[in-house]
Amino acid sequence: MAKGGIVLAKEVGRVPSMTVPLDAAGERRFEGLMEDLVMVDMHQHPMVCPDDMSEFVQYLRLGEYRWGYEALRHGGWTAAATANGFRGMVGSPELSYIAFEDLVDEVGMMLADVSRRGGEAVRVGSAGDVLRAKESGKVGILPTVEHLALGDGLHRVDVLHSLGVRMGGLTYNLQNQIGAGLTERHDAGLTNFGVEVVRRMNDLGMAVDVSHAGFKTAMDAIEHSKAPIIYSHNASHALRPTWRTRKDEELVACAKKGGLVAVTAVPNSLSDDPKQDINCVLDHYDYMVNLVGVDHVGIGTDTLVGDHVAFHVTMLGRDLIPSTPAPYLDGLESPADGKNIIRGFIARGRSDADIRKLAGGNALEFLRRVTG
Repeated sequence: MAKGGIVLAKEVGRVPSMTVPLDAAGERRFEGLMEDLVMVDMHQHPMVCPDDMSEFVQYLRLGEYRWGYEALRHGGWTAAATANGFRGMVGSPELSYIAFEDLVDEVGMMLADVSRRGGEAVRVGSAGDVLRAKESGKVGILPTVEHLALGDGLHRVDVLHSLGVRMGGLTYNLQNQIGAGLTERHDAGLTNFGVEVVRRMNDLGMAVDVSHAGFKTAMDAIEHSKAPIIYSHNASHALRPTWRTRKDEELVACAKKGGLVAVTAVPNSLSDDPKQDINCVLDHYDYMVNLVGVDHVGIGTDTLVGDHVAFHVTMLGRDLIPSTPAPYLDGLESPADGKNIIRGFIARGRSDADIRKLAGGNALEFLRRVTG
């Protein structure tokens, strides 16, 4: 239970969630892989949410949060990028307009908690840090932000970097001083200020994330960035043509510059089936690997510790999320289901070498090239 009597969601087993079935040989492969597999989720929300999402803003106002280390360990994650930003919804119902100060507060509170939990979690910022976390048996917490929330302050990139943030989204869904988000009516691409932001991120070793950027804004970022960029939680528009999925042209452009495309698992974003399961996510891995090559695809589940569908309805509204046929995505409902992705790769016939790349090897290589 959180401060104020708010009951928090269970980190493991919140709802029944299927396990991808494997035959005896597949089970042996799975057990062997998991002995030393590096698993990195490049976009996750490990803040533990209230069991009742109608209490979410009240919970955020309290300023005392729990972080899902239990869910991360259960899911097999070596490290998770934290996609901070929820606290900003105290002051603005629109994530595109959250205050920088709220974002900094959340990152700071999370890292203070990581320090207090030194026996089970550790902050990471590079590929080497992730591997050391693996060796130590601790969960790696990679501070990242859903979007930078800079306003017009270029120096704020340095502030975030000083806190350990090593990846940031340029926009959320609407226009900001950097560029246009995915739902903005007119996408004119990166602004002059946006070009400066990308260059500053490059200089500092902070990865540029264009997951919520409009098409032209994302393509401009790919062009202007000296370092590889990332689509940290996306899916294929060719398979699932929605406002939130990405077109082949931009994904190929990202990969050609050494970037990474990480596949999301948000419920109802990849399927309209009321009984949707992890297979709709695995379909997008298959597509992405065929499109850009196995060396440029990674994991970016965008999972919550809590009721994701209720979060969408309560916090984001029906304008963005008009249909919620399924109450959750069976088999990949939360960070605690992470190992199911590996089981799914085995079931789809992927080699051990390719699974190691997709699970975390490609993310490590991306971090080496961007953060050092």
